[in-house]
Amino acid sequence: MEINPKIKSYLDRLVASASRPSSYIFAGAGEAEKPSDAKALAGKEEAVYYFISKIAGKFGDEKFLARIKAKNHPDVLIIEPEIEEKKGKIREKEVSIVQVRETLERLKFFPYELKTKFCVIKRAQKMNAEAANALLKSLEESSEKAIFLLLADNIESLLPTIVSRCAVLRFPQTNLPKWNEENREQLKNIFRQEIFERFDYVEKISKNKKEMIAALGDWELVMAESLRKLVGSDENQRKIGKVIELVEYTREAINRLERTNANARGVGEELVLGMG
Repeated sequence: MEINPKIKSYLDRLVASASRPSSYIFAGAGEAEKPSDAKALAGKEEAVYYFISKIAGKFGDEKFLARIKAKNHPDVLIIEPEIEEKKGKIREKEVSIVQVRETLERLKFFPYELKTKFCVIKRAQKMNAEAANALLKSLEESSEKAIFLLLADNIESLLPTIVSRCAVLRFPQTNLPKWNEENREQLKNIFRQEIFERFDYVEKISKNKKEMIAALGDWELVMAESLRKLVGSDENQRKIGKVIELVEYTREAINRLERTNANARGVGEELVLGMG
């Protein structure tokens, strides 16, 4: 698979840079609905392997490449969702905190063969909340001993706090999620409404749990987009911190609705109370 020339050139410059970042997100197409999507997905992985081989001084070493692809190199650790079969159906599980913690423990040891260790997380958008937060802590305490490479369908599917700590490479045919404009407008209204108006809205959407999760998901996307714009501007840290807090509150509410039997109305009221 041929790597996009512009991306290859950028990676080459990074390899030669003495001040290159230690964390990266390779964002590209997810589901291969079209041939071009499949090429972008494969190209994303090939770019990661190319980058690793160049940094490691192993470019052109086919045995090295085969070892890392087979997860058989002690200094290149790969995390990806496990596959399970249940009732005749095969599905992709979440990337769990156990997987992330085990890998982070192995990263603490000195490299065996290379000068640095690498941690590759495929389908990084499949990390559950606990796994993502564990990874975030490591990114905040990043060192020269390990390089993190996350592969994701799009950056919108990752925690904004993770995105803000990584260099992002976008690949062709990236599928960007769309939000419902009505939900976006409602989010804007929330900050102008009295508390009883907020509760009336929560009462309305909480009657259908799936619709409520969808609405909060759109809120999360809108706030994540706002955060990316703030991080790239000269806005003060207090404002950025507030948006990060709102994104995390919203994600927590979604997780509770999806994974517990928590009362939907109660979860919604607690969320909008914190958005004042």
